[in-house]
Amino acid sequence: MALQTPPPTSNSDILLIPEGLQQFAGARAVMTSGRAGIFHKLLDQNAFGTEFFSNAPCLAYVLQGRETFFDADGAETTVQPGDTLLVPRHHHMISDFSSADGPLEAFLFFFSDAVIGEYLSATAKGTTSAPDSKTALFAGSPSLREYVDALPRVYDDLTVPPTLVKAKLLELLLLLHLHDKSGQLHAFLVHENTHRGRRNIKQIMRAHALADLTIADYATLSGRSVSAFQRDFKREFGETPSVWLRRARLKHADDKVVNSQDTIADIALAAGFADTSHFIKAYKSLFNETPKQRRLHLA
Repeated sequence: MALQTPPPTSNSDILLIPEGLQQFAGARAVMTSGRAGIFHKLLDQNAFGTEFFSNAPCLAYVLQGRETFFDADGAETTVQPGDTLLVPRHHHMISDFSSADGPLEAFLFFFSDAVIGEYLSATAKGTTSAPDSKTALFAGSPSLREYVDALPRVYDDLTVPPTLVKAKLLELLLLLHLHDKSGQLHAFLVHENTHRGRRNIKQIMRAHALADLTIADYATLSGRSVSAFQRDFKREFGETPSVWLRRARLKHADDKVVNSQDTIADIALAAGFADTSHFIKAYKSLFNETPKQRRLHLA
């Protein structure tokens, strides 16, 4: 596979994974079935500030290169060759990769609820609690390199049926389980199995109102279909998602108009308006004056 350079990512762009990896330069699907799947990631140029949101539990295994992840709470985790990283579902993070240490190559494994359920049934330890789950390094297995090296040799250019995707992911988890003396993987997956339901819509929208996401993306973040998301959103907010988002972004823009020296064009772009004149018209319809008039009145 040729080395790839990821597309530029602005602060408002969030890559939803695993779904977004299908269009992400530098990532290639080895096999997928819904949100379950295996991806190969290969980058050779700097990628700083890449923002991710995980929609499925993920295990990342690094073959070469170094990458640093920053969680929303400020925690920092650096992975390097041989490291295995556990990433919970509904997890927001930012990554930095510098090509100074060479290319970055990793395999990403995403687990469906069905795969996790089968793993837990096969490895039942009587665990009833669901400890906190967060991004964490995991000891992995000495056999993991052999497992990932075989994937492209065996499955490249093949259309893999869902049953085989499930079987390969379950095989991986059971292999790792044999070396999981501390029970870290098991505890992680118990938590992921317990916390797999829908997310709070208000919390999602307030956290990601300025993100460059579609209504379908917000629905995915919430664990709902688009129709269920729109119905639940209307019940929570009393209006449609598009109307709420427009006002939320304009209110953010108003804060910038009042409290910054940013140009109107830059404020418009940050609020999701590619056309400045369209932004000015929308701003005036909400605040009864243009951004320029607003600044003049405050001067």
